[in-house]
Amino acid sequence: MKIPYYIGGITKSSSSGDIPLEHLAKSILEPSDKMMSLFEAINKASKEGDKKRKGQLKEQLPFFTISAIFNGRRKYDNIIDFNPIAQLDFDGLSEEEAEDFKFYLFEHYPQIVMSFLSPSRKGVKAIIRIPKIDISKGIKNGIKEYKEYYKAIESEFSNHKGFDPAPKNLALPLFLSYDYFMFDRSFYEAKEWDLKESLEDTLSQDFPLPIKPYKKLKSNNRNESRAYNTVRKAIREINSSPGHYQLRTACLIFGTRCGAGYVDYSDAKREVEDLVRSNAYLSKGVAGYIKTALWSLNEGYKTPKYY
Repeated sequence: MKIPYYIGGITKSSSSGDIPLEHLAKSILEPSDKMMSLFEAINKASKEGDKKRKGQLKEQLPFFTISAIFNGRRKYDNIIDFNPIAQLDFDGLSEEEAEDFKFYLFEHYPQIVMSFLSPSRKGVKAIIRIPKIDISKGIKNGIKEYKEYYKAIESEFSNHKGFDPAPKNLALPLFLSYDYFMFDRSFYEAKEWDLKESLEDTLSQDFPLPIKPYKKLKSNNRNESRAYNTVRKAIREINSSPGHYQLRTACLIFGTRCGAGYVDYSDAKREVEDLVRSNAYLSKGVAGYIKTALWSLNEGYKTPKYY
């Protein structure tokens, strides 16, 4: 099993290489001195409430896409294979709750391969084993199958405090963390999470993905243009208060289209920054409006929406 890793911040769209799952576990259990210095700086910024500094430092962490293999950019139409694992996120816990909960997960769910603390120490990350998805049926069907597994995962784990369903997005990054007391078992010792749930009406949605992964469908081009045209029109028409509200709404929606794979995230960031700078009203407070735009884009990215 090859896990793609990325170095260069969240805007890094193509992998820097890949590592075995066992190496990822070792990196969490035995971080290098360089990584530990970075983690300590992130923790310090977090305790001091310096969110800007924390975000800048976190950008230096390597991250991974554990469930999908991409040919090129982290976009759904570039998926060429799937790994038989999925990511679980639990946020907003206290440090004591996180320590207890990582053990609870590992103890109560034999499908969990790894359970460890998040970089903030106030959350838990876990990797769960799922069946290997057969790509011979096509990438589009593979994505539907993955989402069916994740739908069942969401139904089960959403009962626990802090559950974040964002990792159902196959392109969502898993940032490197460290935990000297991580719980883990061999991938082959873990049982498979073989429960599925119907996606209901989302099954009929047209994903922007080709059956052959190297050929881009015309429908994807149309959906990409549609997403760009919508956000351009919305931001260009902002000419009075409440500018922040209108900008936030436009970028949240644009972010959901990035999460769905229609628009590359790094391209989307450049686009909204240019739109803010070129708008006469927004350019009066460009720094603040760009901050709002990028925050909204990132939040929307966590919840993909399909045409």
